[in-house]
Amino acid sequence: MEPHEFRIGIIDTTRYCRCGREGAEPCNFHLFPSTAYDHLRKSNTSAIPAIGWTQIMRELFCGVHDEACILNRLRGQEDTLVRYISTFMDTEYLKSVTLTVPARQVGKIWGGDVIRFNHPRPSDWETICENVGKGEEESNPSTYPNDYVAWTRCGQLEFPLPNGRKVNMMPFIFGDVNSLPEDLKCYHECIMKCPMQDSNGNEATGKVCYLTVHESFVNPQETQRRSGLHIEAPGTAFSKAPGFDPATEHHWGVGFYYGTDKFHGGIFMASSVAKTSRLFDAVVDNSIPGIVDAHGGCEYLRRCLGQGGTELEANELIWMTDRTIHEAIPQETAGIRQFFRLVGPDISHWFAKHSTTNPLVPLPKDIVVVEEDKFRSIS
Repeated sequence: MEPHEFRIGIIDTTRYCRCGREGAEPCNFHLFPSTAYDHLRKSNTSAIPAIGWTQIMRELFCGVHDEACILNRLRGQEDTLVRYISTFMDTEYLKSVTLTVPARQVGKIWGGDVIRFNHPRPSDWETICENVGKGEEESNPSTYPNDYVAWTRCGQLEFPLPNGRKVNMMPFIFGDVNSLPEDLKCYHECIMKCPMQDSNGNEATGKVCYLTVHESFVNPQETQRRSGLHIEAPGTAFSKAPGFDPATEHHWGVGFYYGTDKFHGGIFMASSVAKTSRLFDAVVDNSIPGIVDAHGGCEYLRRCLGQGGTELEANELIWMTDRTIHEAIPQETAGIRQFFRLVGPDISHWFAKHSTTNPLVPLPKDIVVVEEDKFRSIS
């Protein structure tokens, strides 16, 4: 096997391929990362499909048929002007949904360039070169809005015995078991399985992070958590966008790496029951007004993602951004499900009505405490 046999292109966060430039070798990398709009435009479909009833489109059509609304002046133009508005919004929304590269097909090479491989990187850590020095290149995480990885697997958890525990976004000190209430100290080992860093790539130990634990009985064909496609934002309200920093390949290539991937901020998540969560290699730019609803919901995008998503196995620990599309799946059989989520330290808002206080750890002084419903827009 020749070094770098699997390499097919340097990731260009401007989303333009280098293979068409003079002197560049051809590659098939230019399709990733891509937008949902570009994916559909290059597929076999003859036209971009209507993406469905977004919140704004519902309000538009309701206004057209409301005699007290100024939009009523468009009544009778549903087949022309209103249809044009709908088509325009569909196109603009799809341009703001990035279809990302699967994490195991992303790596860095000597010098810091991020590349994509034809085949996934090895998943077992035995292939990592642990006896060689670390490269000198700077960290190169994905940066908003030019994300290239939406989520990745990063380990396995061993859940403690369930006992009906339920907390949401509870502050605690990462690395300090004594900052956890007595009944949650059993989750300290799960917490420390998460390779958490802040959004600048600094160690999270000693910083305030946020824990969610949900243990409950779930009936068959019901979900414990939220169903339907959605993103965590704006509920997480990160002050700086999370980023994925892939491992660096040894300079001779062939799939040997100097270390593991790094996760700058973001969210870690796991479930004790298999096939009850599904994630997509897709990231939404939620700065676009109306692209998600007030709850972060985006079910209308399902037909435009070009993928069926990945169902998580039991105890599988994953990392994702707060704008990664995901959903809960109905549980096939009745039983107790344990849900674990860890949110990094770089949040700007904390929603008091939906979150759990910790008498042992106060909120950082720079956190804005929001008393109203968290599903309202943050101004």
